[in-house]
Amino acid sequence: MGSLSGRRIVVTGASSGIGRAVALRCAMEGAQVLASGRRRDALEELGDGIAHHVADLTEPGACEALVEAARGRLGGLDGLVHAAGTVLRNEDVRETDDQLLRRILDENLVAVFNVARAALRALARPEGPGGSLVLFSSQLGLIGVPGYASYSAAKGGVSALVRTLAVDFGPLGVRVNALAPGVVDTPMAYVDRDFDAVRDAVAERHPLRRIGQPEDLAGPAAFLLSDDAAWLTGQTVVVDGGFTIQ
Repeated sequence: MGSLSGRRIVVTGASSGIGRAVALRCAMEGAQVLASGRRRDALEELGDGIAHHVADLTEPGACEALVEAARGRLGGLDGLVHAAGTVLRNEDVRETDDQLLRRILDENLVAVFNVARAALRALARPEGPGGSLVLFSSQLGLIGVPGYASYSAAKGGVSALVRTLAVDFGPLGVRVNALAPGVVDTPMAYVDRDFDAVRDAVAERHPLRRIGQPEDLAGPAAFLLSDDAAWLTGQTVVVDGGFTIQ
């Protein structure tokens, strides 16, 4: 504990699931945390020790406002974890209309780009070491799974974005990495399906014989933010119980 002591960290998507677990872990590791999400009540439940900022990061200017909130509430920014996003299941490309495609790309790639752009303006500091930016890709951005064309394209784009940002901002001391989770027990696991009915069958498809929990991503996120990952950049770290190695 204490690997993030004194760090000023923003975590998006903190209303539930992985983002919530990351925000709590960062606070446990000693960071000052600003948690962002769409639901004020859920953010307030994180406790008095975690500041919160209600935002829909797909809205114009929302990402810049989030970074300004970090400056005002935390006094600056040392790291940001962008865990917000959505998922679409059982997609048939032949029936994917433009509105649906834009929604998936806006929430899972365009918003990621916008958050990164705003954060990098604060993390790249000529006067000293820069910070750490952690984005979220997905195992579906790395392998082919039927029915996820739009989502997979967006998440694959995040991994490509991470590689380029790492090259561009490494000379300024900023590290940029991504986490690629597999199946995690969050509300998104239940989108368009009764996940409880298939939970055991899904777990058996993993070498570790279980699905992920939000806390399984919180530890790796805290690691990427910390000095323990000081020479690690441009990587997409897969955290999926071994699913993609089969």
